[in-house]
Amino acid sequence: MPSPHTRVGACTADASLRTADDVLADPLADALVALAGGMTAATAAGTTAGMTQAMRGAMTDERTGAPQFDTGVPDTDAELRALTLLTNRTSSRTSASGGPALPMRDGVRVYVEGLSTDAAAAYARPVPDLTEAEVAVLRVVATGAGVGEDDTDRVLDIAASVPTVVVLRPEGPCPAPEFAGNCAALLVDLGAPDHTVLDVVFGRHAPLGRLPFALGAAADPEFPEGAGLAY
Repeated sequence: MPSPHTRVGACTADASLRTADDVLADPLADALVALAGGMTAATAAGTTAGMTQAMRGAMTDERTGAPQFDTGVPDTDAELRALTLLTNRTSSRTSASGGPALPMRDGVRVYVEGLSTDAAAAYARPVPDLTEAEVAVLRVVATGAGVGEDDTDRVLDIAASVPTVVVLRPEGPCPAPEFAGNCAALLVDLGAPDHTVLDVVFGRHAPLGRLPFALGAAADPEFPEGAGLAY
């Protein structure tokens, strides 16, 4: 008869299974551990608000302040810190005030690429054809080498037709885009969701970000670390 202290049918460790250290090395697992710790403290304090704050803190990128994962818990300040406005030129065709291009006026006919047209429809009138547009809003990705030649040419062509707001999503430090001087506004996006990008473009919120790295030549970058405009 087995001892009362013996676990009948207990499984032995399988070498093919991940160890606890392997699991905790995973970024999502790290976030969940932090989340659990924060929620334990918040539960002890007995506050729902504290638990929500713990969830936000566990899922936030320390470098940019942007959410690392979509938790379903909104954190507007963190999302707005992920957006940095670098240029904002006068554009009476798009502006709500008749001055700088951003914030853009509601109801404008807008051509979008890289952003949800359904999300844009809450603010403006998305059009499928550039010839029908009063303004274009384009999200463009930049690698360490910068924006690709095809994407650069595409932005320059569109900017020659209509006032163009570029939402640049860089992977890290990179050359400043060639079209920086051609677009109506240049907004750097370090991980904000579409609705937050559009909230900033249409003036529901102001961008709160500052560049955490330079864009441009190391010796004399066009946009140095810490750059950022507001409105």
